[in-house]
Amino acid sequence: MMKRPSILKIAHLLICLGAACTITSFNVPPRQKAALRTIIIDPGHGGFDPGTHGLFSQEKDVALAISLKLGKAIQDAFPDMKIVYTRTTDIMPGNMPTKNAGLHYRAELANKSHGDLFICIHGNSDGHAPGRYLAKRITGYKYVGKGKRRRKRPIYESYWKTNTRVGTGSYIWKADRSGIKGISINQRDEDSTGGVEEMGDSSSEAFDMASPEARIRAQLYEKKFFANSALFATLVEDEFVKAGRHSDGVMQRDEGIQVLQATGMPSVLIETGFLTNKEEEIYLNSEDGQNEIVRDIVDALKTYKDRLEGRGQGDSSSRGVGGPRATGRR
Repeated sequence: MMKRPSILKIAHLLICLGAACTITSFNVPPRQKAALRTIIIDPGHGGFDPGTHGLFSQEKDVALAISLKLGKAIQDAFPDMKIVYTRTTDIMPGNMPTKNAGLHYRAELANKSHGDLFICIHGNSDGHAPGRYLAKRITGYKYVGKGKRRRKRPIYESYWKTNTRVGTGSYIWKADRSGIKGISINQRDEDSTGGVEEMGDSSSEAFDMASPEARIRAQLYEKKFFANSALFATLVEDEFVKAGRHSDGVMQRDEGIQVLQATGMPSVLIETGFLTNKEEEIYLNSEDGQNEIVRDIVDALKTYKDRLEGRGQGDSSSRGVGGPRATGRR
């Protein structure tokens, strides 16, 4: 026959359980600060700078349409996130008189807004006229001259060639030893009302930006931002591939991209497709095409945010960062 537990033992057990629950409640980690609070969206070109021409559209207009849809979609997905546009109409950002001044304004606005991620939207070109262009090919050779001056000269014929280049691609800033990105990071800190704490650092606001410590800190953030830029760009290209698009992957260019280097935050330039290809131009100008591009970028952003906040798993380097490529016109 089993003995029934005494009332004293039951009371003692309940006290121990209550104490354990109390201790556990003190070990609950505090709510993590949001990794992404401010997103900068930069529609490429604008105003007197049209960018790439398609058969019936211009890059500046396509980039603006996609960017405005992207900002709204991000706001719907993350109501607490702040969206800052470098332009919302057909102007050079800041109404600047030159393209270089416009690029400087974009970066300055991003830095002063304390952006956590800079997304630049563009359309691409294969370097030829849109649709069809006149090309040349060798059909044979003929000899000209006499004696020692006799030589073979190619015979060319002209023919029409159709633009077939399609696909997406993302650029991140060109990593080098010049420290341009690091300078931008420190300049952002100097402009910040919250000092280096705005960058997620617990250092004091009296941090000397010209000191060796500042340079070392900037280099550390430079590496961190490069890794985060590559991560977000890779996630974006992966989403494009899932949607059935061809992707050229994540790239850098030898000369770098000024607006990416001058922003003190992770930054990515997204080539959404080739306006010089007739079919892709139609896609980039359609509601369905633009909405699909926006969904892909927002899905990548959700994964990126989860990774930064420690909720994502898996290898983010499935595509990796490629070498320099010179297509497109920035």
